[in-house]
Amino acid sequence: MKARQIKTNVYWVGAIDWDRRLFDALIPLPDGTSYNAYLVRGSQKVALIDTVDPSMAKTFMTYLEDIPVIDYVIANHAEQDHSGSIPQVLAKYPDAKVVATPKCQDMLAALLLISEDRFITVSDGETLSLGDKTLEFIHAPWVHWPETMLTYLREDKILFPCDFLGSHLATTDLYVRDGGQIYEAAKRYYAEIMMPFQTNIQKNLEKIKDYAIDIIAPSHGPCTIGLNLSCKPIIAGHSTNHKTLWSCLIFLCMAVLKKWWNILWEP
Repeated sequence: MKARQIKTNVYWVGAIDWDRRLFDALIPLPDGTSYNAYLVRGSQKVALIDTVDPSMAKTFMTYLEDIPVIDYVIANHAEQDHSGSIPQVLAKYPDAKVVATPKCQDMLAALLLISEDRFITVSDGETLSLGDKTLEFIHAPWVHWPETMLTYLREDKILFPCDFLGSHLATTDLYVRDGGQIYEAAKRYYAEIMMPFQTNIQKNLEKIKDYAIDIIAPSHGPCTIGLNLSCKPIIAGHSTNHKTLWSCLIFLCMAVLKKWWNILWEP
């Protein structure tokens, strides 16, 4: 399959899961989801930002068929819907290194049995040059796992925020088209995944507020153009005002009740 260009030499190479209806054995997915991975070609090196859920690995690997070299696999998060296809990538590219936080390295080594010599660990604010493109790594612990980091592509002003600012929405649209739809999806996503970490969410919104951001490219759901334009619904969906929190709490309660109803009453 052909990768979808976001900017010059930056591509979406993920997978859309139209049929998935449950996440983490609890969270309903009425609109399916996507597992977003991104390929960044620099003048000297090539980086892959995240991979996809193992269930979609075959689809994902078709995007890489004509990619001769990947130098770095950026692991923003150790959860399997992000990292589950890393072993296939490392098998195809034996010289590739996994770039992660120290805690993420420990988790991936335990979960996926990746050897220590395949890792490069990065500190908060550290950069990695691909030649004419530079990746900056922003540690964001407990958004929503302890090892999470965000990646910022300086020259193209693209933020890859991992699960932060995402939404469970299966769509062929590369970018947000319906602000109302993405607001509801982002609010549900916040309620079901991020709300217990609202203090950390607010801290990390503050942490990225001064970055020049043209595109937000999350791990789930469509990309958004401009921090101050079409991604406002997502920012609102991740805000911590009382009205939003009550709405999120209702979403979460409904999800839990639906899950237990199915367990107790299924034939």
